[in-house]
Amino acid sequence: MLGYRYPGDSRPLRIGDYAVIRSGTVIYANTTIGDRFQCGHHVVIRAEVTIGNRCVVHHQCTLEGRICVGDGVKIMAHVYLPSSTRIGSMVFIGPGTTFLNDKYPMRRAAPVEGARIEDHVTIGGGATICPGVTIGRNAFIGAGAVVTKDVPPDTLAYGAPARHQPLPAALSGGNLPELLLPQTDLWGTQRDDSWKQ
Repeated sequence: MLGYRYPGDSRPLRIGDYAVIRSGTVIYANTTIGDRFQCGHHVVIRAEVTIGNRCVVHHQCTLEGRICVGDGVKIMAHVYLPSSTRIGSMVFIGPGTTFLNDKYPMRRAAPVEGARIEDHVTIGGGATICPGVTIGRNAFIGAGAVVTKDVPPDTLAYGAPARHQPLPAALSGGNLPELLLPQTDLWGTQRDDSWKQ
């Protein structure tokens, strides 16, 4: 269902050119998505979400609303993003990652505060990103990490709670465009090399 209407919505859903939307997906009104967007089956994207160009949101992800996602972002299956989360450009989020936006849910009437993920961050599968955390540019978060505090740029964070160390040279330099930008689908017929232009 595209452009799901709700009380108080103010504008229709906008999706750019060359999108691939798979079955079972629900995207609310008041959402703007750039060109060459792809999503898997049973994705939910609620209202007031902005997603840039060349982004992929895989199967059974939930974006709760009031979220901003940059260009060239790949969100793998079963990821949960709560409201007020901010994702930069050229970011990879591994499968089963959970973001949180409230340190004391249902115990205080404080505004929620989502995480802020800067450009070229990689987050391994099954990580938990706690409320209000900032993950700096080019940081690499290991699989299963529990990120409870800010991660500086060019840092490797791993463990529960996450420990920090300088990013090894082999992981520096940011995420590779050839792994994030092509809209090639192993199970589909489309092939897209336009990212090279």
